[in-house]
Amino acid sequence: MINEIQLQLTPPVPFSFSGTVGSHGWVDLLPNAWDAETKSMRRVEKLSSGKVVKLIIFEECKEEVTPVIGVNVESQGILLEHEITEIRTRVSDMLRLDEDLSEFYSLCARRGAPWDKITKGLGRMLRAPTFFEDVVKTICTTNVQWGGTKGMVKRLVEVYGEPYPNDETMHTFPSPEIIATAPFDDFHGYVRMGYRSDYVHLLSKRIASGELDLESIKTSSLPTSELKKQLLSIKGVGNYAAANLLMLIGRYDELAIDSIFRTYMRERYFKGVLPSDKEAALIYDDWGKWKYLAYWFEIWEYYNNQSPPQSEQSS
Repeated sequence: MINEIQLQLTPPVPFSFSGTVGSHGWVDLLPNAWDAETKSMRRVEKLSSGKVVKLIIFEECKEEVTPVIGVNVESQGILLEHEITEIRTRVSDMLRLDEDLSEFYSLCARRGAPWDKITKGLGRMLRAPTFFEDVVKTICTTNVQWGGTKGMVKRLVEVYGEPYPNDETMHTFPSPEIIATAPFDDFHGYVRMGYRSDYVHLLSKRIASGELDLESIKTSSLPTSELKKQLLSIKGVGNYAAANLLMLIGRYDELAIDSIFRTYMRERYFKGVLPSDKEAALIYDDWGKWKYLAYWFEIWEYYNNQSPPQSEQSS
């Protein structure tokens, strides 16, 4: 029996649903899927109980004073109260509804245009319900163009994700335990990630064996410098990937320096001359702990009316 319910979440004010979901490329990576016609994001999730559900996440009310996020949930059988609570928690975490950006908004307001656009509810960066998914997807962005990233994640989800019972063309993001049990040669052949296969398979085995508690990093109170060291100890995570992952856990005091960053800085601030990474990073020093968000908004604005560079990112 197919069961359908609709949940409502109350985001902080101000909040931009489209700005959050479209904040970077995660919305285009399975199991996420964006429906441009309905302006909603679809995702298949496996709950702790083992049930696999389909979520349709959308903006139910666009009122600036009282925004509402709707979540249509489809499942086989009736969902229990703790399962509904888990869905609420996961969606809230993905949309960063508990994150306080008021200090960042104050800085933006004081700077005026174009920064004051951010105070309309921008600044939240879509993330996955698990840090494992974020780490794997970030590894899949290194030294490759975006089409390659999408292809790797698509194969990973379709081969190792668990199917949604009511539509087996849709799958969850695979758990580390499922990946860890797959023979490496099979995994490498199916997902076609190149050298990244080793990184993702090893990471999954470390988590499944209990050697690494990856999810604890997401909520750690350690200084950013210590968290960065922990991330860099993961095979396949370099400086660019670590900064990207720190952003996804709300640590914005590190810049993700890759070829896109370098190209942008050369064009925007250094009159066509490629600066050193240190020189380029100094541009955002006065943003303090918010420097990544400042950079991300600026580059998003800069390339808004032109095609962003397609150079490869480096780890």
